[in-house]
Amino acid sequence: MSYEQQVTGRIDLDAAFKAFGAVGILIAVVLTGTVVVLTNPFGGLITASPAVIGTVAFTLLLVAVGYTTFALRSG
Repeated sequence: MSYEQQVTGRIDLDAAFKAFGAVGILIAVVLTGTVVVLTNPFGGLITASPAVIGTVAFTLLLVAVGYTTFALRSG
């Protein structure tokens, strides 16, 4: 059986690894964002309202979902 043939009833490992990688990236981005928001490492240099933080978080989530969709479709 060649690599190109798909066996019915089996998991597509390529798609599974891509999804796993995309979820890992999403978790890393969310954790990094959470740490930055909670620790306020920039002090008084950057002041943002909760609406701005929510907009940035939503944008990052949208990018992660878009990347996941792209990765799964292009595979």
